[in-house]
Amino acid sequence: MKSLIIASVLAALPAGAYASQLDSLAQAIVLADPAWQAREASLRASAAAVKAANTLPGPEAEGEYLWGPAGDNRWGAGVSQSFDWPGVYAARRAESRAAANAFDLLASAELAERTLAARLTLIDLIAARRRASTVGRIADNLRRQTELTQRALDHGQATILDLRKLQIAALEAGTRLEQAEQARAEAIGQLRAMGLRAEVPDGLTYPDATDTDAAAQNWNAMPGVRAAEAEAEAAEARARVAARSLLPGFSIGYRHQFEGGNHFNGISFGISLPSWGSKKALRAARAEAEAARMQSEAAHSSHDAVLETLLRSLPGLKARTEAYRNALDTSDYPVLLEKSLNGGQISILTYIQELNFFLEAEMARIEAEQQYQAALASLSRFNTWH
Repeated sequence: MKSLIIASVLAALPAGAYASQLDSLAQAIVLADPAWQAREASLRASAAAVKAANTLPGPEAEGEYLWGPAGDNRWGAGVSQSFDWPGVYAARRAESRAAANAFDLLASAELAERTLAARLTLIDLIAARRRASTVGRIADNLRRQTELTQRALDHGQATILDLRKLQIAALEAGTRLEQAEQARAEAIGQLRAMGLRAEVPDGLTYPDATDTDAAAQNWNAMPGVRAAEAEAEAAEARARVAARSLLPGFSIGYRHQFEGGNHFNGISFGISLPSWGSKKALRAARAEAEAARMQSEAAHSSHDAVLETLLRSLPGLKARTEAYRNALDTSDYPVLLEKSLNGGQISILTYIQELNFFLEAEMARIEAEQQYQAALASLSRFNTWH
């Protein structure tokens, strides 16, 4: 079933539509995750339980049969219904609505956070693949130059020092390639743990640039904060329920008695006084409402701080990404270096140093792009689920 969900999302995308494929794949992974399915079912059950709580208790039926002297027996039967004070039901309805709304918003918030986690892992995978591809190219160049230098050494046209320099550089590149492949495997493993069963397309790339203004507006409708507000509202309603529960309840019923050969019909009326611990329950409910209000304020503060941090960091990350792109996309640096080496314009040592310089620059570029995309994903986490 999980593979079918993910495969259907991938199949619905046209060939080459990789700009939006990451988001679609992240959503499909989350929806296919059994942990999310269980959590969603639990939240639905909790919401249903809250709605079911504000109902009247069932009617009470009772009967009696008494034996008297000389066969003078009597019997009776009745049915009654208990009620709380009328204001209690209105308070419970308000509590039920707020609590059910809180559960719905909490589900939306958790879905958004789980989708963000999947998106970030996919971004990690893309970065790991790019690192592996870049290091692989460098390793191939060094391996090819090592072979050429070995043949040149055999013909007395190179030195053993040149060969050793290249062998050491190739060994270091191989180690970095193993590390990049390990990072790629770890990202795949994390996606598998989230519920991914299909293969992640090799052409998967980062989404198009996000409209930061629209993303910020969606952020302001953040379901997590709204869930905290709804929970605070529900806690206040529970405090009102506890306060009104100090008022007496009552019951009314119908009675039928048979005695002395006569049938008697009538009604019964009863009053139930609050339990001994009602005032303690009220104090606890008010304390809970105060705590929920403070948690809502804390959620607002945290929400604003995270948004401000993201909006401040994005321009710098974007500028750094574009600067690396302008510097590194103008020419194929490794090819130019190889031509210079083969043409005798630079030495083996210079070639290795320049190649390492290029590799470090490419790694820094990939890191900058990864950080920029992660920040965009964090900012736009509520673009879809809000």
